[in-house]
Amino acid sequence: MNERLDKLMLAAERVEAAQACRNLMGLYSYLHTSFRNNEYVELWAKREDSWITMPFGRFEGWEGVRHCYVDIHGDRSEEEFKEFGKGLMMMHDMDTEIIEVAGDAKTAKACFISCGSETSPAQGKEKGAWCWGKYYVEFIKEDGVWKFWHLILYPLILSPYNKSWGEPQDDITEGKTPFEDPEGGVILLDKPMWEYGPGTIYPADEPHVPAPYESYPGI
Repeated sequence: MNERLDKLMLAAERVEAAQACRNLMGLYSYLHTSFRNNEYVELWAKREDSWITMPFGRFEGWEGVRHCYVDIHGDRSEEEFKEFGKGLMMMHDMDTEIIEVAGDAKTAKACFISCGSETSPAQGKEKGAWCWGKYYVEFIKEDGVWKFWHLILYPLILSPYNKSWGEPQDDITEGKTPFEDPEGGVILLDKPMWEYGPGTIYPADEPHVPAPYESYPGI
């Protein structure tokens, strides 16, 4: 009887974990859209093995994640936001979720497709653009609370709203300089991430679809 009860309690814990991870992705969308990035980074596990990979580079450790979102993206509490934030809207919805919580309920893996829209006069995007991407995310329970642990943001399309996304998008990146990180916190990627183009084939494993698993190695 005790063994059966333990299994039922673990099953309930895994259901609760899936909802907690779902809520974290929702909070990411809400907080990042409103540039409340100081709050967003507190949703991350404060571990040395935390990391985030963006299309422009990889950031390791909790401090690396904070650097990516607060130092590079900014926060609405900053004085500069009063000008930078005018007309700014970067909204990234989360859809088509697949969430797998480990059998031991200590970690979880998930993937999402994100249908986003962006406009930022300060960055030359006055007309607005469709910005779609895909996420692979791993979560971990830290001090009894579910947190972000690892995240990969894969680009998909970046297209002006008034132009077919199926056409080459040279004009949306025209005049851009290569990404620079004055504080040196980014690890540049070995090769550019895949993005849609008329001559490309959609990848089979971006993002990787998580399968059921019992435990995370080393955890």
